[in-house]
Amino acid sequence: MTSFRIVLAGLMACTTVPAAFAELTAQPFLAPPRLTEKAPPGTLKSTALAVPETGCNPAGDITRDGQTVELNLQVQQRDNEIANPGNADGAKDKVRLRAYGGCLSGPLIDVKPGNTLRVHLDNQLDKNDPSCPGGTDPAGGKPGCFNTINLHYHGLHVSPSGNSDNVLLNIAPQTKFEYEVNIPTDHPSGTFWYHAHRHGSTALQVASGAAGALIVRGDRPYTGGKPGDIDTVLKTATGTPLTEQVFLFQQIPYACFDDQGAIIKQPDGTWTCPTGKTGVVEDFSKQLASATVWDESGRFTSINGAVQPTLQGIAAGEIQRWRFIHGGIHDTVNLQIVPMNTQSPKALQALKGVLGGTPKQQAATLTELCPSTLPDSTEPVELVPQFEIAADGLTRTAIRPIGLNKKSVSGGIGSNFLQPGYRSDVLLMFPRDGTYCILNQAATPAERANAGGGGQGPNETQLLATVIVSGGNVVTDDPQQYIQQALYDANKANPALPAAALEGLRTGDLTPWRGMDTLQDAVVNSDIQKADFFIGNAPPTAGGKFGFYINYKVYDPDRIDFTRQVNTTDDWVLTSQVEPHIFHIHVNPFQIMDVLYTKPGEPAKSIFGPNGECLVPPDERGLQNQYCGMWHQFKDTVFVQNDYQVLVRTHYDRYIGEFVIHCHILDHEDAGMMTNIQIVPDLTAKGGGIGMAGMKHTADEPADSHTH
Repeated sequence: MTSFRIVLAGLMACTTVPAAFAELTAQPFLAPPRLTEKAPPGTLKSTALAVPETGCNPAGDITRDGQTVELNLQVQQRDNEIANPGNADGAKDKVRLRAYGGCLSGPLIDVKPGNTLRVHLDNQLDKNDPSCPGGTDPAGGKPGCFNTINLHYHGLHVSPSGNSDNVLLNIAPQTKFEYEVNIPTDHPSGTFWYHAHRHGSTALQVASGAAGALIVRGDRPYTGGKPGDIDTVLKTATGTPLTEQVFLFQQIPYACFDDQGAIIKQPDGTWTCPTGKTGVVEDFSKQLASATVWDESGRFTSINGAVQPTLQGIAAGEIQRWRFIHGGIHDTVNLQIVPMNTQSPKALQALKGVLGGTPKQQAATLTELCPSTLPDSTEPVELVPQFEIAADGLTRTAIRPIGLNKKSVSGGIGSNFLQPGYRSDVLLMFPRDGTYCILNQAATPAERANAGGGGQGPNETQLLATVIVSGGNVVTDDPQQYIQQALYDANKANPALPAAALEGLRTGDLTPWRGMDTLQDAVVNSDIQKADFFIGNAPPTAGGKFGFYINYKVYDPDRIDFTRQVNTTDDWVLTSQVEPHIFHIHVNPFQIMDVLYTKPGEPAKSIFGPNGECLVPPDERGLQNQYCGMWHQFKDTVFVQNDYQVLVRTHYDRYIGEFVIHCHILDHEDAGMMTNIQIVPDLTAKGGGIGMAGMKHTADEPADSHTH
């Protein structure tokens, strides 16, 4: 814990600072945990980075030697504590969770393009695993083997084979495995993440904290020709990099169980952990499988392991880079930033992290604490706008304003929609001193209408964190112009930066630093690929059984449903029936070419105009708003709303091998909503061009041995 003094200037109509704010001990905002930096062999001193306070020391260490980044990473089921704002005395709940490094969130890993990432993964979990009878998965494809692990490097464009980003591996309890991930020299810089991905145990392990931030940092300047790294222009007028904050959002549904195996609950049905009890994530059906379990549990979304923390040390007018990573398994985060009403008697408790009650019980308090209008004012408060520079780790072609000139309302107006698996890099600036709320804004009825699916924001507005802004300079300029002009000013002394690129910074043009080259004019294979998500009873022609389906097929690890050729390009049509799902493909990102609204009984119609302008009315609330900024942008994970068709294009660049496509609502994945895709050298050759004639292995099987 750290103590700090709050200096608060007038904010709109809120001009009085409560005397109790003069000194307080706040719930601190913690940077992600970091592994201990060790000196490379043969050197005399450490190359340790300056490590901010994290609140947890993860097991393992890291060594950087030339282009090799080597980690010792231990998977442990270790005792921890999670802050629970519902405990008015500030007491934390005891938990025992599976995680990389043993912390509530995995250690942050920094790499560069061209690095070789070697991860010595040590599975220290117990061999005695009741969910894995006889060391094999339960019958019927049910989730299980919760102590069997692996790693997925989400969003990285690397090989899916061997000991690289291979999620078809099983690392058994009390065994070790060495990953070697060769990051190509032309890999985009950006925000990625890693997490558990062993089928059957993915959701339970990620919900237990087995996830961490993975950042690719680039230093390639743009001098004309090939794109550069956006990192090189995100700096202050003195040339120092912009301060960054990493937000790994996790939704850990820990519960305490009684002697009969039932979750211990309060009278209102929310979960509680009495003194002497330890919270765990062990029961898939009770803690993960329900679409509404997160609301029902009464648990809070955490950020880097901290719950409702207070971020301080930001000056008015200071531009920062915030990296958002949604590491939860199911529920949407509708992120907004609004001024706090510091006259509220609950403001002090919020900054201490002891606001009291469950998220549902806090909702009425938040109406007063983080209101749409402040005391003595009838004018709606404006959101603090976010300026997105990258989505899913890939730099956009232009800055996208989120919440600019929007008022504080629910329903996602001005929200940064973060679905499980999404990343969003934003630049932001607080225009004046004050205290602010980071909210997970309440969802519209449309988001809650299909309770079995994904894309669900919370029933009630939730407080994610608070921010203290003090010092600096009041900014009265248009915030987008202020940020873009600051980028221009910070880079105008660089003689190597072409004049057109420099001038583009003033207008928000990021094309010289784009994460991917457009596929708009690519030569595309004639056969369109389809992924249709559905939960329910399949038609009789597909067996008629209940299941979690992609194209009416439940996952079979021995079946390959798509075989495609390397260095070719496909168009895909993504759809969901009845309820929304989230499409994620490994290895190769995709470009969103169009989004069609398919209202029953009417022809499909694009939500975009000819230049990518969103035709959705600006005051309309609903899930379709989150597509508005996606026209021709690259992603690796995308929300697929029912009654919509999401049209994407992907190029199978460089790598061959077998990997997966799945719903990133991870309990859906474990229930069977996943499929295998194989990329081969030559679709027309025997075995796809893998192996030689006469070799006795799968490449020599008849062409119809797999479903293509």
